[in-house]
Amino acid sequence: MSTSSSSIAISLLAVVMLALGYTFSRERTTQQQLYDQVAQLQRQMSQLATTTTGSSDIAPQEHRFLPTKEEQDERSLTCACDMPSGFTYASDFGVIGDATADDTLALQAAIDSASANDSGGIVVIPKGTFRIFEPLIVPAGVTLQGQGYGDSPLAISFDAGASTIAYCGTDYAVKLEGHAAGLRDLAVYDWPYGTDCENIQAAGGVLVEADAALVESVIVSNIFIYFFLGGPALSLVAKNSAGIAFGNYQNVRIRHAKQGISLQAEESSFVNSNSFLAGGMSGGGFEVGVIAQGPGACNDNKFYGMFIEPPDTTLTHVYVSGAKTNVKFHDVRLEATSKSLDKPIVIIDDSSYGNVMNGLLGHTHVQANLNRNPDIDLMSAKSVGMDPAPKNLYWNSAFKGFNADDRMMPGFSLVGTNAAITILEDSDEMLFPDHNVIDVDYLNYGGAFKLMADITPKAPGHDFVTFGVYARSSVPSSISAAMRYESGNIIASASHSGGGDWEFIGMSALYDKSAPYFYFSITGDVQLTAPTFIYGKTPAIPGASLMSSSGARMSGTLTMGVTTVYPPPDATQYYWVIPKNSGNIFLIDTQGNPSRSIIRLNHRTADRFARGTLATLMFEEAGTRVKHNAYIKLKNNADFVSGPNTSITLMAGGSASWVEVSRNE
Repeated sequence: MSTSSSSIAISLLAVVMLALGYTFSRERTTQQQLYDQVAQLQRQMSQLATTTTGSSDIAPQEHRFLPTKEEQDERSLTCACDMPSGFTYASDFGVIGDATADDTLALQAAIDSASANDSGGIVVIPKGTFRIFEPLIVPAGVTLQGQGYGDSPLAISFDAGASTIAYCGTDYAVKLEGHAAGLRDLAVYDWPYGTDCENIQAAGGVLVEADAALVESVIVSNIFIYFFLGGPALSLVAKNSAGIAFGNYQNVRIRHAKQGISLQAEESSFVNSNSFLAGGMSGGGFEVGVIAQGPGACNDNKFYGMFIEPPDTTLTHVYVSGAKTNVKFHDVRLEATSKSLDKPIVIIDDSSYGNVMNGLLGHTHVQANLNRNPDIDLMSAKSVGMDPAPKNLYWNSAFKGFNADDRMMPGFSLVGTNAAITILEDSDEMLFPDHNVIDVDYLNYGGAFKLMADITPKAPGHDFVTFGVYARSSVPSSISAAMRYESGNIIASASHSGGGDWEFIGMSALYDKSAPYFYFSITGDVQLTAPTFIYGKTPAIPGASLMSSSGARMSGTLTMGVTTVYPPPDATQYYWVIPKNSGNIFLIDTQGNPSRSIIRLNHRTADRFARGTLATLMFEEAGTRVKHNAYIKLKNNADFVSGPNTSITLMAGGSASWVEVSRNE
């Protein structure tokens, strides 16, 4: 047998024996005995190989023997290797956990050791009840991990192998104060037992605090927070230009607390984009279940699959306050079996907007401005969510009827002379069926050219507006949407990239109700089609309804509104007013005096009809005269004089003028 073959055979045999658990005795051996036997066998076979070949030149380093136990012990005494230390065990620092001893210093020492990299970053505490009299401070990168919180989600189980932090003090029990600090698999209890604790109430349970710093990626998992009746069970607080973001809070179970979860961002600070998964709260003593408040940015905090079901709360189950504050609840269960039916289970302050809520609403109702919060979809026998009507208020969104000579487009105002307008009626150019394309040739002077509605429809019930237009351009920043924000300032959307493709240019925001103002600002050559305008926070719906886009094609019966018109006061007896938005057919009631004259119709700007509107005046009695003049132009310049059951139809010119269409004398 060659030297190399012998070495390979010895090594392979040793590996096979270890894998199969081979023993040289019929008696069962321990793992260490087996280890020693394999090492001895290696040496015997090496000697056998030397004897067979008549050579003793096998170098020891050609294959390695497994060390014997004695050699292992010797190496452990002499090795100066820097080996990983693994977990940090609180038991190594003297914790007792008998619900009597003070474990404050021992637990904090274990946490500090992990923080100083003297031991592993996960501090493991054994089962037991660990009384503390000062808050545990968990810094960045350190996780405090227990053995679970027992076998009950309703009360502390002291005999179920749980790890319980029993706090006796007036501060928070546990404070997480840095990036990636963590807390998991344990209970936190506002300890009420013993003469030294029975009259002491904690300010709260677990506090994640950012003070003039950023705290990200905190993880709190499988935690039972119990009996904190003096404050929040779990609180996230950012102050002094600080921030808390991207935290993950899983299966946080809260039982009996003044506040369940409190999110608070002070001025110039933020608490944003934290996620709460499952878990929930129940029991008594609650003022509020979840509270989120500014004045700093406290938004985009998401709650998934949580239940909030104290029988009652003195304030409400969910309270959101602040113009920069909102919450997003998905598949959340809200119940309040003992709450008075006239008390809301959710209160959203009027300044807050953009809240999202869906799931089960078991009792009472939601108090919120649903126009500012259209994504609140909680519904019950007491309240219902509300979505804005998907109605395009640009009534000529197909760009029909453009008059090039007068530069007039029905339904729109073209503000400025610094652009040449043409209509591309070729169907190959159309992005939507029956929708014309406007080609705007910007003339590079006089600032922005503006396209806007000729009459801005008002909807005081809505706080948001959504509008936009499809645009195609090879000029960067050639067009943007602009509007007057609720603060009174003009704000603008993102502009066109100039990439030569169709892009939807639009925005959705709170608008100034006192002076609504919306337009498209054009500073480069661009083609436009399918504008859309909707009140409410909703996705845009480019592409008009069939009635608007295709020249009023329809099927079925067309029913038009009919309203009665009465004579004007004697001081303005010739200036008649027919009501807008009440139909197209008007019954003229002369109040028993048919010998009247109509010289002007809707002369005031506020009363004028849109250009092209048809109005039919119907008369039951004879003798009323509609006089031909500069404002009412009649056929053949001839006055219309009513007879019994006669009529005349006029078309509005868009100003104070009218033109006769037909008459029935």
